[in-house]
Amino acid sequence: METQRYDVYGIGNAIVDTEVRVDDPLIAAHGLRKGYMSLVSADAQAGLLAGLDGYARKAAAGGSAANTMVGVAQFGGTAFFTAKVGTDMDGALYRESMAEAGVGFDVGGHIGAPTGTCLVLVTPDGERTMQTALGASADLTPADVDAARIARSQLLYVEGYLFGSPTGTEAAWAAIRAAKEAGVGVALSLSDPGMVEAFGDAFRKAVREYADIVFCNEHEGRIYAGADSRESALNGVAKDAAMVFMTTGADGCLVQAGADVQAVPGHRVQVVDTTGAGDVFAAGVLYGLTHALAPADAARLGVFASARIVTQFGPRLEAPLNEAVSAILNGAKP
Repeated sequence: METQRYDVYGIGNAIVDTEVRVDDPLIAAHGLRKGYMSLVSADAQAGLLAGLDGYARKAAAGGSAANTMVGVAQFGGTAFFTAKVGTDMDGALYRESMAEAGVGFDVGGHIGAPTGTCLVLVTPDGERTMQTALGASADLTPADVDAARIARSQLLYVEGYLFGSPTGTEAAWAAIRAAKEAGVGVALSLSDPGMVEAFGDAFRKAVREYADIVFCNEHEGRIYAGADSRESALNGVAKDAAMVFMTTGADGCLVQAGADVQAVPGHRVQVVDTTGAGDVFAAGVLYGLTHALAPADAARLGVFASARIVTQFGPRLEAPLNEAVSAILNGAKP
């Protein structure tokens, strides 16, 4: 009988990312919303990808919560991830990738649908525009949630993208309720401005009734709170959650824990690709909180990791940070 304990149990979509460097006119020509994620059919995604021959590209196992769990492991923490993949080559690649990263991974049994994929279009300013075909991820169900592993974790991390499918929503609620029954803290990411626009009521219910920790960027926070400024966005989200980490781009982040509000400054770096920046930010914070750091210090780890990852092409850090924690807290630069 397994007895291993985890710092964080994550649940989300298992997605194989294909990142392609494009220019802004291409985004406009296809009528895409720059900086947003859209759910599309596999055929629509394949049609768009077929027209990108000759563009630089890179494929990797990804998904928001998966990237965060890998980041927790790269900081030296222990993480487990639940998601759904198919029995195809992408599914095999995904399993191998998670094993190599040192993250526990389980899909609760195989299904016939293909592994989910995401076409990530990266423009010269580093912004990413995503077209996601959920595939097998859309079939994640409450039966896939491992309540015993959640109970052996310090925190549950729920990817907001799960609210994009009915079964994903049910799985998210099952994980959240299992955590609450076990006395495990719940962290929720708002994930994407488009998701908050489309599923705002579901997010607000989850935050108000269950979430102990909320992750969002400034844009997502403004939409969630119906706010027109950075500060009012933070305050609006913080009314519903005990602890909020709101990233503010190059400025770093704002942290509100109860009545205490702190600004953690960012790092000035050359931005290549913003894919994964929010994911590794959450990883640094989750690692810090599960290793007895104060919220602002945990945020410093996250800000450092996100500043480093935007200088590279791809959603995961190229090198672990487990030996750099003390240096980061003492002001090291990315």
